[in-house]
Amino acid sequence: MMAPRFQSSRTKGVLLLAFAFVLIPMIASDAAGIQMDVIPSVRLEEFWESNVSDSEDDEVSSFGTRLSPGLALKFTSVDNVTVTISGNYEEVWYYDSEAKDEDYNTWYFRINSSGAWALTPTISMVPSVYFLNTNSSNRRTQLVPAGDPVAPPVTIINYGDTETQEFGGGVRFDYRATPKVTIGISGRYSEQRFTDDNVVSGLTDATQSGGNASVSYRFSQRTSLGVIAGGEHQTYENNPDSDTLSGGITFAHQFSPAFRFDGVLGIQQVRQEEAPGIPEQDETSPSGRINITYTRETFTARAYGSYVYSGGSGSGEATRQYTTGLVFTDQFTREWTGNLSGSYQVNRSAFETDEVDLTTVYVTAGLRYKPWQWGSLDLSGSANRQTSDGQFGETVNNYSAVLGITIGMPYKIF
Repeated sequence: MMAPRFQSSRTKGVLLLAFAFVLIPMIASDAAGIQMDVIPSVRLEEFWESNVSDSEDDEVSSFGTRLSPGLALKFTSVDNVTVTISGNYEEVWYYDSEAKDEDYNTWYFRINSSGAWALTPTISMVPSVYFLNTNSSNRRTQLVPAGDPVAPPVTIINYGDTETQEFGGGVRFDYRATPKVTIGISGRYSEQRFTDDNVVSGLTDATQSGGNASVSYRFSQRTSLGVIAGGEHQTYENNPDSDTLSGGITFAHQFSPAFRFDGVLGIQQVRQEEAPGIPEQDETSPSGRINITYTRETFTARAYGSYVYSGGSGSGEATRQYTTGLVFTDQFTREWTGNLSGSYQVNRSAFETDEVDLTTVYVTAGLRYKPWQWGSLDLSGSANRQTSDGQFGETVNNYSAVLGITIGMPYKIF
C-alpha cells in the first residue's frame, strides 16, 4: 500500500500531467507549421540482472520479464525543435525462486525538449520534468535525468529495494531584449520521498526549490558571455534546512554548425540552519557546469559535467556533488541505431563528516534494429557500480542484459 505521505507527490504528478496537456496546445495553437504526433506503444523485454535486490551482501541473479505500455505526445516546431511528453508503466516478474519477492512496478513520466522552443519571435522556453516511482535502485539509476541542465541536480545512488518517489522539474525562459542582449530566468523544484520500511536506515524525505536570473551579450553569431545569480532552499524532514546562493559567468561558443560549447563558472555558498544541538554552518566553494555537443547528420555526441551543491542524496543534508558523463548515438543505416553512454558521480557531505562518501559509475550500451515501421528489436547491456564509506554501504554492483521488442508508431494529428 502507498504510504500516506506519498499521496502529495502522486497528486503533483497527476496535476503536472494535466498541466502539460493544457500548456502544449496553447503553445502550438497559433503557430503555423507545428507538427503534433501521438505515439502509443507497448514494450516487452526478456532480461538478466546480476543483483535483483541491489544488495551489498546477498546478491541474487535472475532472468525476468518486463512489460511496459506507454504513450507519448511529440511536438515539432518549424525550426525542428521537439517537445516530447511521455509516460509509461512497467511491470517486472523475476523467474528465480529466490528473486520472486523482488518483483516490482515502475511509473515514469517525462517532459523534455531538444532545444529552445520559440513561443514568440523574442521569447523561448526550455522545459524539463520527470516523475518516478519505483523500488528498484537499478531502474532508478537508468531513468533519472543525470546531467540535465534545466532540472535540479539528481544523485545517482543505490537505496536497495526501498520504494522511492521522485518529482523534479525546471523551466528556463529567454527573452531577446535586443539583437545582442538576452535576459534569462529559470525556476526548478524537486521532491524525494521514501517508504516507512526503509532498507537503508536514516533515509530522509527532502525538497529543493529555487531559480536564477541571467543577462548575456552576444559578441558575434558564435560567441556570447554573461552573468548569472540564483538561490535555492533545501528542506529535510526532521533535519535542519539549508540555503544555497550562487553566482557566476555564463559562456557559449558555436565552433561550427555541428559543434557547440556552453556552461557556467562561478561560486556557491551553502548555509545550514541552526537546530537544537546543531550550530549554524556554512561552506563556500567554486562551482560550475559545462555542456559540449556535436551533431552531424545522424550522429550525436554530448559531454557534460557539473560541480554543485545538491540536497537530493537521501541523507538529510547538502552534499558536494561532482558529475560527468558522455552520450553517443548514431543511426548507421535506415534500420540500425546504436547508443553508448556513461556517467561518473562523486558525492561528499558538506557538513557531517563521512555521512555521505559515495562514488557511482554507470555505463550502458545498446543496438536497435527497426525492420518495420511499427516495431523494432534491440539488445542492450548496463553496468552499475557504487562504492561508499558512508551510510549507504560499501560496494554494490549490478549488471544487466536486455533483449526487447517495441511495438508502436506515430500518428500525425496536425
